[in-house]
This record gives sequence, C-alpha cells and structure tokens, in this order.
Amino acid sequence: MSLWHKISRNKLASMKTTILIADDHVLVSKSVSALLRSIPDFHVLGECNNGRDLIKLVAQYQPNVAIVDLGMPGLNGVEVARRVREISRSTRVIILTGYSDQASVEQTLEAGVAGYIVKSGATTDLIRAIREGTPKRVYLSTEVAAIAERAGFRSSRRTARRGRVSRCPLSPREREVLQLIVEGNSNKRIASMLGITEATAKDHRKHIKEKLGIRDLPTLTRYAIGIGMIRADML
Repeated sequence: MSLWHKISRNKLASMKTTILIADDHVLVSKSVSALLRSIPDFHVLGECNNGRDLIKLVAQYQPNVAIVDLGMPGLNGVEVARRVREISRSTRVIILTGYSDQASVEQTLEAGVAGYIVKSGATTDLIRAIREGTPKRVYLSTEVAAIAERAGFRSSRRTARRGRVSRCPLSPREREVLQLIVEGNSNKRIASMLGITEATAKDHRKHIKEKLGIRDLPTLTRYAIGIGMIRADML
C-alpha cells in the first residue's frame, strides 16, 4: 500500500462521526452498534456496559458522540453526561433510554446533552440526533417533546436548551457515592469500585448525609429517586 493511499484512508476515517455506546443491556448496545456500523459516515469505536468504562473510553478516544443509557447502575446516564462535558468538550452526549417521564427528561436536559431519544421510537430519530444534535439545540424524540415543553424547554424536535442550576448540592464524587449507597453497596465495596480507601468512602457517606440533612438509608433512597439519580425499578 502506498503512503498516499494510507494517508487518504486515514483522512477518510477522520471525516466520519466517531461514536461510543454505553448500555448495561448487551443486546441493546450490540443492536445499536450494528445499526450505526451500517451507515457509511459513522464509525463506531466500541461499546461498553457501564458509565465508568465509558468515561475512560471518552478520555482515551475523544469521540464526536457518546450514546448513553439513562438507567445504568453505578453511574447513571445524567452523571455520565456531566462527566463527559468535563473531560471532552467536543463529545456530544445522546441519551438513548426507555424512560420518558418528566423527571428523567428535566434532569437529562439540564446536564447539557445533545439528544434525548426513546428506545421505542424510530431509528431515524437516533441517526438524526447524531447528525444534528448539539448541547444548544437538543434533538428530542417525538415522545418527549411535549414533556420538555412542560418542563420549560422550547417545544421542537431540535430545541434550545434552558440552563438551570442543579438541584443537587453534592459534588460529582459525592453524587457517585450516593448512587452506590442507595444501590446497597458497603463502604468497603464502594472503596473497591472507586479506587479509594474505605475510610474515604466512609467520609463521603458522612458528608453526603450532613449536606442533605438526611441520616437514614430509606430517606436517602427517596431523595435519589426524587432528583432522578436512580429509579425505583433499578433497586
């Protein structure tokens, strides 16, 4: 192969939209990947089944688009969207989910995503969201456009995002620990998952309770559900 041909192929690959996919249901991620791989101007870099692995892959590959499930255990889609914006400003996050309730829509749009697509909708929605969605002009499935309007976002398939301050006073790490707490993980398990000491995990738990003014696990769980961090059907 000539050097010119190698350069041409690399240039062609760089012109494609690069994509990473995260969904804790393997069949879903594989199906989405197969769909997008069939589109000539898309290049799927890979799939993973949890938010933490996606964050690592985004940091490594800096893709154009990350397609993320909303209800993932350990690190939910909203938190993933926030983290991606911090580590790769050029990566647009598109939520692909089965949830279309108002709390989920509000939390997701506030996180600055480029698209909110319902899994039961048309595949053309996902493709158009990848091509057209941006943090300022969010592409919405038809199923959630009216919900977004009720939440104060302009109603259209591509809608301007309304910025708001998060209702959660916790730091990114504390939000991550809170989700792990309400999922039933011990301090030792949280420490192992996050690569911190057990004492640090215990301190995080203490600070979370102090900031929220909550002392017991059932109330913490209700709080996490109330702000859309976790869903009751995930517990």
